[in-house]
Amino acid sequence: MRLRQLLLATLVGVILFTTPVTAQKFYPDDPLLKEPPPYDTEPGNYRTLSSILELVDNTFGSPGEQHPQDGVIPAGGVNTLGEVMDGPWYVNRHGRRRMTREELQRGPGDQHPPVADRPWSVLTVKSQGIRPGLLIRDSREQVYGLLFDPPRHLEMVTGANVVSSKLFYALGYWVPESYIVYFERHQLEASPEGEDVDSRGKPRQLVERDINDFLRKVPRDSQGRYRGVAIRIPPGDILGPYQFTGTRTDDPNDIVLHEHRRDLRGLYVFVAGLDHHFLSPLNREDILVEEDGIRHIRKYLVDFTATLGSSGFRAKDAWEGNERLLTWRASIRNFAGMSVYTPGWMRVRYPKFSAVGNFEYEAFDPEKWTPAYYIPPFVNRLLDDSYWAAKQVMAFTEEDIRTIVETGQYSNPAAIDWLVQCLWERRTKIGQTYFAKVLPLDQFRVENGKLMFDDLEIRYGFIPSRQYSVEWSEFANRTEEHKPLSGANSFAIPAQAQSAAVGSYFAARSTAEDPAKATTVYVRKEKDGFTVVGIDRDWPGKVLAQPTPIPPGKSRYVELAAEQRELFNKYALEYGAAIGRKVTPHGYFDSLSISEQTTYDAVTHALMNTQLTDAEGNSLGTALALVARVERIAGEYPGRQGDEQFRLYCGLTPNAREVIERSREFHRGKDNTVYHVGYPLNFRQRGKYPGIQFSLSENGENTDIDVDYLSSKFPSALWNGHLTSANSDVRARDNQGRHDRKWGDFFAWWKALFGKLSPGGQTTETELWRETEVPTPLPPDRVPGASIAEVYDAAEEFLTDWLVRRKYSEALLFVSDRTHGCLNTDEDIEDEMVSGKAARERLRDGMKDVAEVLGERDNLTDAIDAILPWDPSDRLIEHPYKKDFSAFEMTDRDAEQFLCDRLPTKESVAVAEAQPQYGNYYGVLFRFRVGRRQGGVLGLLWTRENETWRIISYDAFEQ
Repeated sequence: MRLRQLLLATLVGVILFTTPVTAQKFYPDDPLLKEPPPYDTEPGNYRTLSSILELVDNTFGSPGEQHPQDGVIPAGGVNTLGEVMDGPWYVNRHGRRRMTREELQRGPGDQHPPVADRPWSVLTVKSQGIRPGLLIRDSREQVYGLLFDPPRHLEMVTGANVVSSKLFYALGYWVPESYIVYFERHQLEASPEGEDVDSRGKPRQLVERDINDFLRKVPRDSQGRYRGVAIRIPPGDILGPYQFTGTRTDDPNDIVLHEHRRDLRGLYVFVAGLDHHFLSPLNREDILVEEDGIRHIRKYLVDFTATLGSSGFRAKDAWEGNERLLTWRASIRNFAGMSVYTPGWMRVRYPKFSAVGNFEYEAFDPEKWTPAYYIPPFVNRLLDDSYWAAKQVMAFTEEDIRTIVETGQYSNPAAIDWLVQCLWERRTKIGQTYFAKVLPLDQFRVENGKLMFDDLEIRYGFIPSRQYSVEWSEFANRTEEHKPLSGANSFAIPAQAQSAAVGSYFAARSTAEDPAKATTVYVRKEKDGFTVVGIDRDWPGKVLAQPTPIPPGKSRYVELAAEQRELFNKYALEYGAAIGRKVTPHGYFDSLSISEQTTYDAVTHALMNTQLTDAEGNSLGTALALVARVERIAGEYPGRQGDEQFRLYCGLTPNAREVIERSREFHRGKDNTVYHVGYPLNFRQRGKYPGIQFSLSENGENTDIDVDYLSSKFPSALWNGHLTSANSDVRARDNQGRHDRKWGDFFAWWKALFGKLSPGGQTTETELWRETEVPTPLPPDRVPGASIAEVYDAAEEFLTDWLVRRKYSEALLFVSDRTHGCLNTDEDIEDEMVSGKAARERLRDGMKDVAEVLGERDNLTDAIDAILPWDPSDRLIEHPYKKDFSAFEMTDRDAEQFLCDRLPTKESVAVAEAQPQYGNYYGVLFRFRVGRRQGGVLGLLWTRENETWRIISYDAFEQ
C-alpha cells in the first residue's frame, strides 16, 4: 500500500503525462510524511560525470525535460500537502521541528573526528586542480578528505565548508560529517599503500617528500599549526555523482525525473542564499547504504568549500552568483555600457575579512542570483517550489544562524558577526521575495470547528494584516469535481461538512487582495473531527500542462497480438506490485500516453515480425523472444535528445547477446560512444531502412531498443530526420508506411484519432540556436599551403575555407591523399570504408551539400558547435575556437575508432590501456547547426605529414 502511495504522491505532475488508471486524489493514509520503505537495491556500478562536459552541455544546451508550451509540470517527490517527504533525498529537520542548539552544532554528526592517537596515514596527495588536499586514514580505519585554506585566506575554505554543510543538513539534505582540525607535520605520514603520480603521469609509491612539498603551500595559524577541514567519507558504497536530469536506471526507488523534484527545484533558493555558485558533479554523490537489512541509494550533497565568500581556492569574484560563467548577452551588455552603467553587484565594497572572503547581502537579489551554468531543476522551478524552500530558510532565527556560524571556528569575532549579518539579511530577502508571489497561508489545522492557518507574511512582519475571502465546496475524491456549498463563506467548517459521512472530503479556497493568488485546502471527515489532507496553490498565469487524452471507448490493447499482450501483461503486473494495488493490463495500457502506446506497439511489432537465422539458415526464433521483460517504455519527452525517446528499455534473456551475434539479420556496428548512454554495444538490423537497433549494456543483460526509419547515408544524415527523435517515432512523416512495408500488417490506429506528426517531426527538439552569440573572429585567409604550427589553427582554417569562404579546393589541401572515411554510402545499415581518392571525392561532395543546407554563413559560430570527446583518456587542448569545435590529443587506440573494418578485441584494449601512446593523432569534433535544430556530429582525425597538418580520416556520428 505504501509503495503505491509513494508513486502516486510523487507523480503529482506525472512526468510521462499519463492518465491515471483511476482518478483519485487522496488515499486514507494521506498526507504521507515519510516515503515508504525502499525496495532492496542491488549493488550498482560506479558512474562518473564529467564536470567539463556538464559545463559545456549546460552552457550551450538545455538538457532535461522542460515545461511544455501549454502549461507547467508540477513538482514531484511531494506529498498531498506539497511537502517533500523524508527519504533518501531529503529529511525535514529544522523546518518541521526546531532543532536544539546542540543539534544545530552537531549537524550530520560529531562522533567521528579523526583521532590523533597516532599519525594519520596519507593515502593520496592531490596537489593540482581547484581542490588540492590529502586523503587520510586514522587509527580507527576511518577515511577523510583533508582540505585546506589558500594562502592569505586562513579559515575561509575550511570555515565555509563546515558552516554550509551544517546549514544544508539543518535544511534537510544528506551531507557528510566535517571537522575543523589543527595539527603539526608529525601528525602525517606516508602510507605504504599511498600513491602519487610522477611527471610522466604514471603512479608511484607516495613518499614523505610529497607531503612536504604539498604543505609548503598551506598556511599556518599563529601557533604554527596547520588548519584543515576533515570530511569523513560517508559509510556505504560510493556510486558516483547523480545527474540533475532523468533517473538512475539501476535504482528501483528513483522514480521521479530529477529535473522535477521539489527538493532539487527548491535547492536553487538554498544555494542562492549561501552563494553556492558552482554546483558541479563534484558536489553530488550517490552512496549505497544499508538500513534494517535493506540496501538503498542515498543522495548526498558534498564539498561546500566554494560557498559563502569562498571559491574553494581563492576569495569569490564579484560576478560569481551574479552572472553565468559564459553568457554572451551579459558580455555584449557590459561592452555596450562602456563602463557608463554598472550593476549594483559591481559596486559592492566587501569588508576586509580574509577568513570570510567576498560575501555580502546588500546587492543580493534572490530572483537575479544565478549559478555558473544552466541547471535543469532550477530552470523548472515554479513559485510553489520557491515558496516551499523559503519556508525552510525562514525557520532559522538569528541565534540559530550564529550557533552554526560559530562552528566554523573563526578567530576574529568581527568576521563571525559579518557572516551572521549577511546570512540573516539574505534569509530575510528570500522570505520577502517568495512569500509575496503566492498567498502564503500555511500550517492549516482545524480547531474548535474552524479552519485555522498562519499567514507567513504577517507572521514574519512583512505586512501588517490582510483581509481574506473563502469559498467552500464538497469535493468528489474519485472524479475530483467540486460542488460549491451555498452560504459557506467563512472559515468555520460548514454545516454540510459537519453532518457528512465519515470519509467525505471538502475544500476551502482562500484568496485575498489578488483573486489569482489562491490557496485551496482539503479536509477529510473523520470519526472524531476533520484532518487536513491536501493543499493546492495557484498564482497568476498558472496553467497545468495537459496530457493528450485517449477518447473514451478507444483502446488498442485488445488489438495487440498475443505475444505483445503477454509481454505487456508481465510489465503491468510488475507495475501493480510496485505500487501495491491491483492493476489490469488493459486499463494500464489505456492509461499510457499516446506516444508510449505507439512506441510499444511499433517496436514490439517489428521485433515480433523479425525472424532470426544463423549462418546455415537455421531458425533462432524471433527478435521478440530475446526480450525477457519490459523495464520502461520511453515515449515522447519534451526537451530531451532523440536517443532517449521512442524506445523500449528491456531485460534480455541470458543468451540474447549470443543469439544476436550469431544471427545473419544483425550487424555489430561501432560502439555507441556519443549517444545511448549506458548501452554502448551496437547491433543494427541488416538491409535497408527501416531497421531495429539493439543497444546493449556491457554485461549483455539489458538493452535499449528502437527502430530507425530514416537512412543515415552521408552526408544527408548530418541534418535529416535520422538525427532527430522523430526518426524513431512511428507517427512522424510516413514512418508508419515504411514500417508496414517491411514488417507488414501494422495498423496505424492512432491516425483517425490524432492524425500524424508534421513532416518536420516532433516539435520538442532541444533548441541550440543562440541568436545573440558573439561569433569567434575569423582567422586570416592564409595562402594555400601556408605553414601552420598548431592543429587547432589548421582545423579553423580548414573549416573556414569550407563553411564560410566556400573555397573547397583550398580546404581539401588539408586532406591527406591516404585519407579514409567510415561512412554509410548507400541506403543500408552498415557503414562502408572509403579510402584515398574516393574518400576525398566523397568528402568534397559532402562539403558542398553541407554548405548548401547551411546557407551563407559569415562565421563558424553560426554553423557549428563544439562537442567534447567522450573518452576520458583524450586530452583536451585549450584553444581560441573551443566553442566552435573541440581539439584533443588521442591515443593510438582511440584513433582506431575512426576505422570501420574491425572492432577492438579485449586483448588489444587491455594492451592499449596499459601503455597508451600519445602524440601521433589529434581529433576535432563538432556538430552542425541547422536552423534552429541540432545536426549531426562530424569527427576529423589529424596528424603530421611532412611537417604539415593533414586530415587522414573523418567519421559521422549518428544519434
